[in-house]
Amino acid sequence: MGRWLSVAVVSAAIIFAHAMAARAGAYEAEAAYKQGDYARAYSECLADAQAGDAACETLLGVLYSEGQGVKADPAQAVHWFERAAVEGSAAAAYNLGRAYELGQGVAANPSAAEKWYRVAATEGLPQAQLALGMLANGRRDAKTAIKWFRAAAKAGLPAAQYMLGTAYQNGTGLRKNARSAAKWYTAAATRGFSPAQSRLGDLYERGKGVAKDLAQAYFWHAVALRDSKDPDKKRDQAALRRLAKHLSDAQVAEAKANAEKFQAEAVEIRVTKHAARKRGTGLAQGGKDHQPLLYGTGSGFYVARNGQILTNNHVVTACREVRITETGKDLPAKIVATDAVRDLALLQGPHAVADTAVFRGTEPLQPGETVVAVGFPLQGILTSDPIVTTGIVNALAGPRDDRRLMQISAPVQPGNSGGPLLDASGHVVGVVVSTLSTMRVAEMTGAIPENINFAIKAGEARDFLKAHGVAVETAPRGPDLSTEAVAARALDYTKRLECWR
Repeated sequence: MGRWLSVAVVSAAIIFAHAMAARAGAYEAEAAYKQGDYARAYSECLADAQAGDAACETLLGVLYSEGQGVKADPAQAVHWFERAAVEGSAAAAYNLGRAYELGQGVAANPSAAEKWYRVAATEGLPQAQLALGMLANGRRDAKTAIKWFRAAAKAGLPAAQYMLGTAYQNGTGLRKNARSAAKWYTAAATRGFSPAQSRLGDLYERGKGVAKDLAQAYFWHAVALRDSKDPDKKRDQAALRRLAKHLSDAQVAEAKANAEKFQAEAVEIRVTKHAARKRGTGLAQGGKDHQPLLYGTGSGFYVARNGQILTNNHVVTACREVRITETGKDLPAKIVATDAVRDLALLQGPHAVADTAVFRGTEPLQPGETVVAVGFPLQGILTSDPIVTTGIVNALAGPRDDRRLMQISAPVQPGNSGGPLLDASGHVVGVVVSTLSTMRVAEMTGAIPENINFAIKAGEARDFLKAHGVAVETAPRGPDLSTEAVAARALDYTKRLECWR
């Protein structure tokens, strides 16, 4: 990217603004970071990052990248960004793409850079959209460049607004349109972007896209000269000398005074509702209207014919709105009850349903039994369709011998949370909840584990539902069915959930 258009590491402010659900340490770290106490931010987030909290993993990457609170270590930064990116952090995916593009902490790899930028851009991060636009611009793919510049410009990123203005002015990938160029230059200029201020001054001087106004032209060149960090200021200086010849002393004095008083508008980066809804998962930041934006996705399943849905508490706890995706539409759901200890939540859907989950009766689950997990993992990265995985019950307890959980080998990814775990006869035996961080175990033991995942036992889920007046349908274990038959039955009542804030 060019010097003016290179985007720095996505900061902690954006990381925490976008985090859908984070551990307690992340909130303490956020407070410390805002106070400039980077060492404390590091210590507050370290344990949670090691345990797999994506917000804290991303923060540690930022601290190592910037040398804040720790000695700068680009390789460590990449390590943490990669962990968080795999777990669905758009900020980390962008930062990882930047590392690959610049060769910081890892060998430069343009293909890998574009891959991770695309992950973050698809999830709605404007900085990544700008980066993809710049890459496309560099290989003269004007159509693709305009697509990403427009998305980032609409989200409020001044550098993207400048690039879109330049495209309209030069007719690069678009039909020349001086008025549209002036519109986007103005958007970037009022937000303090010096190159756009200088270009806008040129348009006012020539009367292109705006009414000719030499005093206004002088004003914008003076602002650009005042705020520019570019050591080569000769262009704006020459413009001021040229314009001064055609203005009165009073007009020059007024323009200079206005330029000195000029204060740029605060830059608010946001994701348009259209982009967020279309793209799947999103890490988004609210704009001025405080309209809810998509923060993440999870899974849930109908447990009662009146439309009640069971999911994980952590899927919905930070949501301003929860929506269910059905037949291509987003339908509202109301949070009825939550249990942070069990990590369960009960939602009320918008309508009655014909198909609900059937829970296994009193027959105890046995180690080695076949299980099937159904859910919507890594939305925007893998596929928008539900994904079915199979495995076995490895153990009847979770980490630290937690008897509320069971360990399973069926692969689990972010977004699977809240989906049903079924036995071979298609009956619910658990609620998928999490996967153990392989990197954390590797650091502790020197060995990389495979397929260590967990589900909340069905008994815990039934107790939770009973406490809130939901009587689920149960049946004894029946004959084993094919995986296809189990999945087909589960897909009738398993739904994608969206968390909006």
